[in-house]
Amino acid sequence: MSPADAPALLRLRRRHEALWALRAHLVAQGFWELDTAQLTPGPGLEPHLDPLAVEVHPGFEAKAERRWLITSPELSLKRCLALGAHKIFQLAHVFRDGERGARHAPEFTLLEHYRAPGTLADLVTDVEELIDVVARALALPAPPRPYARATVAELFARHAGIALDDALRAHAHGDGDALLRAARAAGVQLRPGADFDDAFAGVMDQKVEPSLSRERPTVVSRWPAPMAVLARRCDDDPNVAERFEVYAFAATAGPGARPLELCNAFDELTDAVEQRARFVDDNHKRRALGKPALPLDEDFLAALPALPRCAGCALGVDRVLMLLLGAADIDEVSCLPWR
Repeated sequence: MSPADAPALLRLRRRHEALWALRAHLVAQGFWELDTAQLTPGPGLEPHLDPLAVEVHPGFEAKAERRWLITSPELSLKRCLALGAHKIFQLAHVFRDGERGARHAPEFTLLEHYRAPGTLADLVTDVEELIDVVARALALPAPPRPYARATVAELFARHAGIALDDALRAHAHGDGDALLRAARAAGVQLRPGADFDDAFAGVMDQKVEPSLSRERPTVVSRWPAPMAVLARRCDDDPNVAERFEVYAFAATAGPGARPLELCNAFDELTDAVEQRARFVDDNHKRRALGKPALPLDEDFLAALPALPRCAGCALGVDRVLMLLLGAADIDEVSCLPWR
């Protein structure tokens, strides 16, 4: 091995140690590792995620069928929950078209795990422990615990002066531009024709994320119901959803840096009627963005009535490595750089 190869070999060893540490920890906690398929007839429909299509020939002379590479193993893992496997995880390669940058690659690694029964509080503890596990395996300092906690509404008020609850109530009563007006009044720059999602992302990107704690990661909870995706609405307020994300700054992050988004967690929706309606609405949004509508995963929808009360989290393994190692580019923590 030449001296020039040493950093690449170290990168391989670190990924090996991180992946095995994550597996060992979850198995010791009673989780089953599953390996659901990466090709699916019904991908996730989130309007701002684009799956990669693949033509599959089931027989030598058979007509090609379209499948999609998964953007997440979520729908398949929930079908496994419905079969009775109540503590499960998958370390999956996932695929998203149109995503390439310092923090994004079209193919990356997710650790997705579920608890049934389980709560979002359980998952916050899980995430703290999983990141600690990787830090110990790599002999690196872990972020301080406990992580900071804040709701989306608290952060909008604190850093943008926006009363998000008022905007969400107005949105629920048909005023779709309430958040747009509030965001522009707060000085957020938005494209012409921006919608609710654009306004929300603009406030997060320009006002909230740069102002989060640099001392410790922040758990951001209670997301707007229009961004519930596959999460339940909160019992005390149907305008917000039982969802959290964790953001953290690497110790090496300089002025003007943005935090890494590490994970996304839901208290899972089990109402098949509401979930189908959300999927249909997602396809409407896709068309409005000039994107093709996608087929619904009917097997997933059929399994939802048997889904127990549960919570699940998708943790970006590459992002965790970037955080702990202070890497500025995802290629620095990948086995081989994207080419």
